[in-house]
Parts: sequence; structure tokens; C-alpha cells
Amino acid sequence: MEMKELMDMKRLRDLLITVLGLWLMMSPRVLHFAGGHVDAVWNTWVLGAAIILITAVSRYLLDERNPWEDMACAALGLWLMVSPWVLGFAAHETERSNSVIVGCLVTVLALWATVVDANLRKWVDNWMHQHRLLR
Repeated sequence: MEMKELMDMKRLRDLLITVLGLWLMMSPRVLHFAGGHVDAVWNTWVLGAAIILITAVSRYLLDERNPWEDMACAALGLWLMVSPWVLGFAAHETERSNSVIVGCLVTVLALWATVVDANLRKWVDNWMHQHRLLR
């Protein structure tokens, strides 16, 4: 895979993660979260803002890809998946489903980045050449 293709995939992935962050910010209104579950609303807003901030800082302010962004987004995605049970809003299907589905998507996209990352691929290729596993 060429470097240009890798950069295009990273940009697309960053865009998708940012869109998921935006969705998290809007979803309590769009999905009409239960009024009594402020934990679900705040959790969704805060995590949406954090995801947007992380991708914006790494992609647009630093203009480079760092492993910390992927790990931070993956951690936030994992928190989204378990937060309905930890914060006690798992009984509400809409809030729970939104949190688990978006958390899954954010986690998969963030971890996919670590697998597709050019630096990681270069390191693996060098290691395989050093150990004569590749010609």
C-alpha cells in the first residue's frame, strides 16, 4: 500500500471518528434520552467533546498521527461500551444501545489505526527482514 493511500485512510478514519464524536454531542437531543438520566447525557456529551478534541488536536493542530491519539480514542470507546452499567443507565435501551454501538465503532476505528499505521508496518517489515523471514 502506498503512502498516499495510507494517508487517505487515516484522514477518512479521523473524519469518521470526528463524526462519531459529533453524533455523541447531538444524540441525547436526537434520541430523546430519558430526562431522569443526566449521567447518560453528561457522559455522552463529555465523551463526544473529548473525542472531537483529541482528533482535532492530533490531526489539525499537530498535523501528525501519534499513537497516544489512537490509544486515547480506544480507551474512550471502551468506556462508552461499559458506562451504561457503571453509571446505571443500562436499563434504558436507547441510551445503552447508543453508547455501546458508538463505543464499539470508535474503539474499532482507533485500534484499526494502530494496525494500519505505516510506522508499525515498517517496524514489522524491518524485524522480519532482520530475522530472515522475508527476502
